[in-house]
Amino acid sequence: MSAAIARKSLLSRIFSTDHKVVGLQYLFLSLAAVTVGIVLSLLMRFHLAWPATRLPFISGGIMTPEQYLALMTMHGSIMVFFVLTTAPQSAFGNYFLPLQIGSPEMAFPRLNMLSFWLTLLSLLVVLAAFAVPGGAPISGWTAYPPLSGLGEVTGPGEGMGQTLWIAGVLIFCVASLLGSLNFIATTIDMRAPGMTLMRMPLTVWAWFVTAILSLLAFSVLLAGGILLLLDRLAGTSFFIPGGLMVNGELQGHGGGLPLLWQHLFWFFGHPEVYIAILPGMGLISHVLANFSRKPVFGYRAMALAICAIGFLGFLVWGHHMFVSGMSPYSGLAFSLLTVSIGVPSAIKTFNWLGTLWGGRIQLHTPMLFAIGFVSFFITGGLSGIFLAQPAVDTMLHATYYVVAHFHIVMGVAAIFGIFAATHYWFPKMFGRFMSEPLGKVHFWLTFVGVYCIFMPMHFLGIAGGIRRYADASGATYLVGLQPLHYFMTVAAFITAAAQLIFIWNFFHSMRGGAPAAANPWNATSLEWAAASPPPPDNFAGEFPSVYRGPYDYSVPGEASDFLPQNFGGPGTTARAAVTGEIPDRACETGVLMLLAGVVMFFAALVSAEVVRRGFSSDSDPLALPWRILLLATAILVASSFTLAYSRRRLLAGDDAGFRHWWVVTAVLGAFFIAGLVVVWRQLSAAGVGIATNPSSSFFYVFTAAHSAHVLGGVITLAAIAVRAPRRISRSATAGAMSLYWNAINGLWVLLLAFLWLEK
Repeated sequence: MSAAIARKSLLSRIFSTDHKVVGLQYLFLSLAAVTVGIVLSLLMRFHLAWPATRLPFISGGIMTPEQYLALMTMHGSIMVFFVLTTAPQSAFGNYFLPLQIGSPEMAFPRLNMLSFWLTLLSLLVVLAAFAVPGGAPISGWTAYPPLSGLGEVTGPGEGMGQTLWIAGVLIFCVASLLGSLNFIATTIDMRAPGMTLMRMPLTVWAWFVTAILSLLAFSVLLAGGILLLLDRLAGTSFFIPGGLMVNGELQGHGGGLPLLWQHLFWFFGHPEVYIAILPGMGLISHVLANFSRKPVFGYRAMALAICAIGFLGFLVWGHHMFVSGMSPYSGLAFSLLTVSIGVPSAIKTFNWLGTLWGGRIQLHTPMLFAIGFVSFFITGGLSGIFLAQPAVDTMLHATYYVVAHFHIVMGVAAIFGIFAATHYWFPKMFGRFMSEPLGKVHFWLTFVGVYCIFMPMHFLGIAGGIRRYADASGATYLVGLQPLHYFMTVAAFITAAAQLIFIWNFFHSMRGGAPAAANPWNATSLEWAAASPPPPDNFAGEFPSVYRGPYDYSVPGEASDFLPQNFGGPGTTARAAVTGEIPDRACETGVLMLLAGVVMFFAALVSAEVVRRGFSSDSDPLALPWRILLLATAILVASSFTLAYSRRRLLAGDDAGFRHWWVVTAVLGAFFIAGLVVVWRQLSAAGVGIATNPSSSFFYVFTAAHSAHVLGGVITLAAIAVRAPRRISRSATAGAMSLYWNAINGLWVLLLAFLWLEK
């Protein structure tokens, strides 16, 4: 009996819905992923320095260009998706967002748990590419077609390995979308009394804006990834041009646009830069104020700058495509927008310096990493100014200058934010300190080592060193640059070895670190009002109210040099324990955010169809069975009326009537899907398949994607009819479901109108 109880307890911890456990799971996943990413980067660096050296664990002894490109692809993918995206937002955000806003948990705990397990699954699927015949893909983390879209004919790793890579990224997109709507609903609807928007810590602002970026950007990548997968597996031609010869074979595709993938990818890709860096910006503001014993300089400007960076991040994707042959006018527009994003970035930088100026600076390890973050952000940002000019970028785009730039500003700066967060919040997560001496040794070795790796890389790029080359020794003009590769490789191995200090410090301190008090840093935000580590409901039933801003340090006239947000003066008390139910408004907010992602997904598909049709001549008109489509549409529209009547019966207290019309709505939704199946069968019988022409390809994609959303609604309706959710009121459930159902039905009407206009 005791063994069964122990197993149940273990399973409950592994599959926990506690946001703190989920946050730690994300953190350990990121630690595992970054270890793999570092090992891959060291293999690449060793090969670049000594390309003729035989390695016993490399097939064939000497690394081939294809093997090098596979390492590069997997290194970039793992670091971008499973480290830089996951650790700052999903790990620390999950753990500390509810604590910092005074909430007992995330808005949707089970959804939170699901997002983690989907992320783990996506990592395993991507890593599985190493184990399949042909190995990992060689198309880079950007997966540009036609290399990524044709299959194994284009090279090793482009068979099953590339397919697994795309599948893993698609799963990651879904996990990110679920996590994002959870973050947004929690921030909007789960804040403690008195926690207004302008009293939120800048960390919360950063996680909130990052969640919005993730919701919108990953929806577009999801759409593009599905189209790319169909090019590979279904023979469609979304991105594969016609008349393409590979290894002497004419490929059976026609009229696709490789640049269409670049537009879809970089519409995600540049916001991804800020998805990686914005949480670090919020955390660094938090740490600098704490260890300067000063309020954040220009708090409102800092919050607005985070929002401005997020907004402008969606307008500058074209600067990644200056060498694609775009119009000079488009290049000028993207150049101006790229430069403009430096304004809110400069506001943040000068405000960080203003926060430090005149402060009583305490150089604890978190503070050192925060200052290091500022250093790298400035260095990487300055090098990016040159790449914002199309004429200069044309010369530098394919060189190591770009590698140095994005590694410093996106990679290393974000990693230093992760280190700062780990040292700063470790006492809260585990109730113990990490070693300060070891932390400082780790900081200095890493700080100096990173500059030794990436500063020479700028000069290597300016001198013409080409990135993605596995072996530059064969080019005469590059031979003189080889000593730089030696130097950078030695620096990389020393810097990587320094990370062993961090690993030892982290895991040893979990058990053997010095015990920490509840608020060891004398900080002001609400997470420090909880015990260390916090109890399951975060505040042991006594939930705080907020009386002041997040950075009341060194307030004139006060005896203490810090005033916690929940300190309201003598006589104030904590609020009573909450019921544990999800607020009705959070349920509605979650559905609205889900619909925002759905709209972005379909907007990406429609935009792709318009561009594909406008720039090719192979889009033949498609004869659709309009009578069946209109009948199915009428059934779907009718289901909105039955759902509305079901809600009316619920409000009238007629439970039987509510259930009856609720089930009728689900049945009508199922009939709509059946109608689309009939349409697909008729088209198939007429010889019109998904790969027949672009019109048929997009029709199948549109209708299949929409029917998947309707099917999700039907399943949810049926599940609610059988068993109502326990933590959400029935009226809120019905309202949220009505919002989703009517929006999806309206979306179908718009898609049908779009298809009719094309006709």
